[in-house]
Amino acid sequence: MYAIHWPNAILFALLFLAFPIYVVYRLQTISRKLSRIEQQLLDQKRAEIKADNARIAKSQEPPTA
Repeated sequence: MYAIHWPNAILFALLFLAFPIYVVYRLQTISRKLSRIEQQLLDQKRAEIKADNARIAKSQEPPTA
């Protein structure tokens, strides 16, 4: 029968559990960062479209006397 070296077993178990948790945490962090960048780009594009629409609408107004 083999003897279990508890300090090594506990260290191995902690690493075995901690590494996947760390990987998931980092993936979530990256995902949130990418979502934030994507939202900023969409907001910027939306603002550009609104400004362009306002410019076009202003250019199509009939001249006032």
